[in-house]
Amino acid sequence: MESLVKTTPKTRTNSAIPEDAAIFLTDYASYNDGSQFEFGHWVKLNQFEDADELNAYISKHFKNADNKSPLGYGSIREEIMITDFEGFPSAFYSESMHFEPLFEYFERASDNYFDTEAIEAFIKMGIVQPYHDDFFQELEDRYMGEFDSDKDFAMDYAEQCGDYDFNKQPWPLNNIDWDGATLEHMQGYTEESGHYFNAC
Repeated sequence: MESLVKTTPKTRTNSAIPEDAAIFLTDYASYNDGSQFEFGHWVKLNQFEDADELNAYISKHFKNADNKSPLGYGSIREEIMITDFEGFPSAFYSESMHFEPLFEYFERASDNYFDTEAIEAFIKMGIVQPYHDDFFQELEDRYMGEFDSDKDFAMDYAEQCGDYDFNKQPWPLNNIDWDGATLEHMQGYTEESGHYFNAC
């Protein structure tokens, strides 16, 4: 059902946020009243600079809805209920989601501080949940890079730590049991979709 209240009159967009990133906004009071679609609507996230601006818009929208169509028993619309989403990883979504981690995700992905795939791989690892305050700090501390195989990762790690140059110094490095060395090395690390993380 089309919303009776427009999302926002803004024409500017936040270039850090994908065009398709959006949430379907309603509230628990309207849901309990059975009228969640009267003012429920899709909100495009790239219309907001940060989580504070989005939260301010939501508060204003709820007050506007209360004035136009008051709920029974003196109920007011104040507790957000996000019933659908698109354009960002599902790990950042919940019905009562907080928006700060999501906007930080958009910002870091846009700045190429971390590749989007690396962030999503870290989420899949389940080491730290996206809503944890230290999620991005943990990602920064643990991320080791992207490699084609465990062996490539182990060889790169050895080269970085041992100041070796495999191209200029092939012997005796070309005779190392890299399969065994890789197996031992990987005991402290974990991989998801080609991205490697410190698991300790």
